[in-house]
Amino acid sequence: MTGEEARPYQVLLTEGAKQTYKRIPSGKALNRIDRMLDVLDTVPDIGSVYRPLYEAATPPFELKVVYADRYGIYYRVLEEIGQVHVYYIEDQRRDPLNRFSC
Repeated sequence: MTGEEARPYQVLLTEGAKQTYKRIPSGKALNRIDRMLDVLDTVPDIGSVYRPLYEAATPPFELKVVYADRYGIYYRVLEEIGQVHVYYIEDQRRDPLNRFSC
């Protein structure tokens, strides 16, 4: 680094993401999700822009995605306020045509 300290971001989950998170059984997948959420607070650009193959899987606005175990973590970085908003935590085994339908 060039004398600048890493600026930590606040990672916030929407209610829907919180509900999904609570339903994930403890174990390897949950540990990996927790680690990835920890990474997002310092390196939020680690993900890539989510570009689905199916139009039905397109969220209402542009999101980034990172993967932890079989789950995709879909989020948006709000640089101006130092926040990462996690909108969805999706099991990637779900039908891609019904993604984000909750």
